[in-house]
Amino acid sequence: MSVPIALVSAPAPSALIFPQLARLRLTLRAEEVIRLPAYAGSAWRGLLGHGLRSTACVTRQPTCEGCLLQQSCVYSTLFETPATPQSGGRGARTLPHPFVLDIDPTLPRTLAPGMDYPLAIHLFGAAVGQAPYLIHAFNVAGRRGIGKTRGRFSVARVEHERTPGNGDWQAVYEQRSGTYTGCAPAPLLPPSAPAAVRLRLITPLRLKRDGHFVGARELTAADLVKTLYRRLRALGELQDRNCDAFDPRNAGAVAERVQLHADWLRWYEWTRYSSRQDTLMQFGGLIGELSLAGPGVAELWPALWLGQWTHIGKGTAFGLGGYRVGEDQAMQA
Repeated sequence: MSVPIALVSAPAPSALIFPQLARLRLTLRAEEVIRLPAYAGSAWRGLLGHGLRSTACVTRQPTCEGCLLQQSCVYSTLFETPATPQSGGRGARTLPHPFVLDIDPTLPRTLAPGMDYPLAIHLFGAAVGQAPYLIHAFNVAGRRGIGKTRGRFSVARVEHERTPGNGDWQAVYEQRSGTYTGCAPAPLLPPSAPAAVRLRLITPLRLKRDGHFVGARELTAADLVKTLYRRLRALGELQDRNCDAFDPRNAGAVAERVQLHADWLRWYEWTRYSSRQDTLMQFGGLIGELSLAGPGVAELWPALWLGQWTHIGKGTAFGLGGYRVGEDQAMQA
């Protein structure tokens, strides 16, 4: 799903202060016919949650609330992220889930036996070290099956991208050996900033302003920048990193120096079934392409580059809010 980034000559930014980040790509091999829903992110997340809970939960309590192991359990920290006490008696803060599913909506929805399905997952902070649990959980979930036909699958291979976005994938798990060799997250070094950016929204982007979701005709640079900075700052708190570069209080000033143009943008409605709430839920959002230009782009660029791997907006754990960036040569003409 990566978009090649053509770069202009500019000094390369220094490494970003941010929690560890690892991009993993699982090759899931169908053992039976699999029929996935229109948007598979919810199905994959739900299946992963079931697989992880069935293997990681040792108390077998019906909920994580009140569990003695809540702060250390792999399932709880990934799927039911507990609130963390703040210093100075300021109460507790709720941290974001330390992972996102990176869904490619162009992949086929029907898999015949023997077909491979690539599924990327991005891990942040301490979750990087919990990758073996996730691989095992997917293998367990594969025996349960996915989709309308409950088609079974197995994890044939897992690869780690040595540097986010460079396409250099290294195998860290092979089904035939059953061993995980581990991955060492590289420093987060964004490439040089282009003068203008083309941003492609891959999965529905759900942004809220004043309690309402922002539509295609309403989206502004301020909506985008503020949401991006809030997301990166919240993830930075996973390891108490001082991510001052992504201070949401500075977002407005940066957005004023960025011009946003919607090349094509539309609202995509997506409905998912929540087994937990036993109801249908609307998860629509914006998809399309945007152009960003102006003097503020250079300052915004590190956040834009990093946001490709963190996703932004509502529903990131389902794979929503995914995008890719590249140079917009037309805006520079």
